[in-house]
Amino acid sequence: MHKEWCLQLVKAIPMRHSVRTYLPEALPKEVLEQIDNFFNELSVPFSHDTKLQMFQAEPGKKLYNNGVNPVDNLALMSQTDLVSISKTGFVGELIMLYAVSLGLPTCWFGHYKLSEVGRYIPNISTTDRIKESTMGYGYGKQVDVGERAICCMPFGYKEGNAKRLVDYVAGKNGAKRKPLEDLLENPGLIESVPSNIKEVLELAKLAPSAANSQMWRFGFNNDFKAITVAKPVGYKHFKWKHPDVDIGMCAAHIWLGLLEKGYETKVVVERDADRAFWSFYL
Repeated sequence: MHKEWCLQLVKAIPMRHSVRTYLPEALPKEVLEQIDNFFNELSVPFSHDTKLQMFQAEPGKKLYNNGVNPVDNLALMSQTDLVSISKTGFVGELIMLYAVSLGLPTCWFGHYKLSEVGRYIPNISTTDRIKESTMGYGYGKQVDVGERAICCMPFGYKEGNAKRLVDYVAGKNGAKRKPLEDLLENPGLIESVPSNIKEVLELAKLAPSAANSQMWRFGFNNDFKAITVAKPVGYKHFKWKHPDVDIGMCAAHIWLGLLEKGYETKVVVERDADRAFWSFYL
């Protein structure tokens, strides 16, 4: 990744917040091309099968489970095994931060109307797939096989100061970040964590998570020569079926923080029991 992109995205991290109300205006073509070019030129330290599918939605249709269609959207497509969806969370978060750096409000949506997205993206909303979804929303009730739209993102212009009650609650909750000590696999290590690693993990804490659940757990190996992040084994969210996507978003923040501090980092992500497990070797 180019150094200037790293700095640009790190600066966008504290600016990012979820926006769910948009003006019914399309973005200029050149802005959408910037996002597409960023994705096409993006180099991450692992192989992945994530694809980006941009589409424009008609006004007035409920594309997402809590809002009316914005004009411009993208779907993040990949296979649906735990490692693939977590990698998609990583790649998607970089795209989101890039959009934020351009001044574009956006938001992660794991719950989208499958039949509605299928109007714009061919071959993703067959009758069988809609039956697999949760009341018609999202790609499936569980990890299944084949390429799916893992999550969607709207892009647009914020509709003034308009907010729904759920947005006020989400904003209030989003400001409440857990202390770093509470997010460590071994809280007793908090006083031993080097200051530069603490700073990286403070950036990681700002990653989005479903209902601000902050399920990330950070670990260390080899005298802090490696950082790990994963959800707790057996973790289940009451609503969001695929929290390993969120773990990938957090991993993206760790990677950016390490790059910004000049680390040459080897990144490994693998399945561990029922979770995607990320390791960053310094």
